[in-house]
Amino acid sequence: MTQQTAPTEHADPDLSVAVIIPFYQRCSGLLLAAVRSALAQQAVTLSVIVVDDSSPLSAREELAALSEQERRRVTVIEQRNAGPGAARNRGLAALPHDTGIVAFLDSDDQWVPDHLANARAAMRAGADFYFSDYVPLGYQSSTFEQCNLTTAAGHALETGQQLYIYTHKVFDALLLKSPVGTSTVVYRRSIGADIRFRTDFSYGEDVFFWMELSQRARMIVFSTRCEAIYGAGVNIAASAVWGTARNLHRNYYDFALHQAIKQTFQLTPEQARWNDAWMNEVARSFVASLLHLLRRRVTIDWSIVRRFVGARPKILLEIVTMLVTAKWRQNRKP
Repeated sequence: MTQQTAPTEHADPDLSVAVIIPFYQRCSGLLLAAVRSALAQQAVTLSVIVVDDSSPLSAREELAALSEQERRRVTVIEQRNAGPGAARNRGLAALPHDTGIVAFLDSDDQWVPDHLANARAAMRAGADFYFSDYVPLGYQSSTFEQCNLTTAAGHALETGQQLYIYTHKVFDALLLKSPVGTSTVVYRRSIGADIRFRTDFSYGEDVFFWMELSQRARMIVFSTRCEAIYGAGVNIAASAVWGTARNLHRNYYDFALHQAIKQTFQLTPEQARWNDAWMNEVARSFVASLLHLLRRRVTIDWSIVRRFVGARPKILLEIVTMLVTAKWRQNRKP
C-alpha cells in the first residue's frame, strides 16, 4: 500500500468539515438530534450529508423541523438499501470539492458541542487521523477502559483538550480490540480520498477502513474525553447476540474481515499468528452457534453456512463432526 504525504494544516486551519451520516432507523427523532448536534459544533464551518439507506422512516420527513438556515447546510441523498458501509461510501462520493476534513456520525448518536473543535486542534498540530473515547450503549465503562488504552500510549499535546499523539502501534490495537468508534472518527481527506468502506462484509468494515487510514496517517491523535453519546437506534451488530440466527451472520462476516486483513495487509509474524488464531476462534464459535440453533429448531439461513464453507472448506468437516458427536452424546444418555 502506497504512503501518501498529507499537507500541513498549520497553514490553513480553516479547512471545511463534511459530516457523513448513514440513516436507517425506526425510531423518530434520532436523526434530527444527531444532525442538530453536528450543526451545533463550536467554531467549525461544516456541511452535513445524510444518506437515507431506504430507511423505514424518511430522512426528509425526520429533518422537516430544521430551520431554513439549518437546511442549507444539510444534503439528503436517498438510495436503495445497501448497508451502512455503502451509505457512507455514497456520502464520500458526494463530498463538496473543498472538503478538507471528513467526520462520521451515526444517526442515533450525538456529539458534545466541541468535538470537532478538538479534532481540528489535533489537525492543526499535524494529525491526519483523530478519534476520541466514548461509552458504548449499555456499558458502564468507556471503550478506552475496555481496550486498556491510556495516556501511556501517547505523548500529550499542548493544544486542544486531553489530546495525545498515538505513539504505539495503532494497527495492533485495531487488530486486537479496536478502541476506535465510528462516531468519533475525523480524518484529513487528502490521506484517504480513494479509500472506501468494504461492502463484502457487514461487520468490521469500519475497522478495516481505520486500518487503511492508519497505514497512511503520519500522525494519529486521540482524546481521552468521551466526545460522542451513543444512542439506542437500529444496531445490526448489537442484535447479533449468541443464541440468535443473526449470530451466524456476525461470525461469518467477522471471519471474512480477518480473512481480508490477511490478504490485504503485510502482517508481522506476531500479527499473522493472532489473526489466524482469531479466525479459528470465530470458526469454532460459528459451529457451536449452529449446533445451538439446530437443537432449538431455530430457522437457519443456510446460505450463510454455504458461504462460510466456501471461505473455509474444512469447516464442513467440523460441522459434521459436531453433529455426529452431539448425536452420540445424546444416545449415551440414560
